[in-house]
Amino acid sequence: MIICKNCNAQLDDSERVCRYCGAPVVPAADTPFYVPPAPMDPALGAAGYSGLVDSEEVIAALKKNRRVTNIITVVFDLLPIAGFLIYGLVSDKMDVGKAAVYGLIVTAIFILISVISAIRHRLAKPFEGTVTDKKVSRQVTHTANDSTRSRTKYTVRIDCDDGKRRKKEVNLSVYDYLQIGDRVRYLPKFPQPFEKYDKRPDGAVLCMFCSRMNPLNNTACEFCHKPLIR
Repeated sequence: MIICKNCNAQLDDSERVCRYCGAPVVPAADTPFYVPPAPMDPALGAAGYSGLVDSEEVIAALKKNRRVTNIITVVFDLLPIAGFLIYGLVSDKMDVGKAAVYGLIVTAIFILISVISAIRHRLAKPFEGTVTDKKVSRQVTHTANDSTRSRTKYTVRIDCDDGKRRKKEVNLSVYDYLQIGDRVRYLPKFPQPFEKYDKRPDGAVLCMFCSRMNPLNNTACEFCHKPLIR
């Protein structure tokens, strides 16, 4: 007979989980019941960070991705002045000159935000560390018409090898992919900048361009067709 250490119920010697409280059962000899991990598939290779981050194929994909991002940013930054000018032409409430001034002010603000974001991104440095915490929070903001708008925020905390503790906001795909205890490195030049040291337990790898999961034996992402860092 075995006594459950959680609820003190009497159990049969063959039971490994308490049928009353669901707690794991420790045999009478006080030897923890051990379930060996599933063996790793040798075809998945060894653990370690990928050397593909500096390959010609990846560098070319990063340059192409950067060009597309820059084009989208420029178009987005110029939308205010275009919108105000159109409004000034079709509306009697604002003349074209005033619309142009308002459009230039808003466009200048957009450009300033883009420049600051680009500088921060350029100054970001790679680091390595271990995921030690994950948190989901909801941010609620109040709008001018008394309505509310909520946003779910996904955050991971990383204890870094340089002694610093960093918190990074990530998307849902990255949040689900990174687990507490994972060794990771942060590579800011990628749109999805986290790479796991050991990708084998998942049997899959997250694309560092589009954040989609792919089988670990793939060489290119099935969705965006860019090279996988594996």
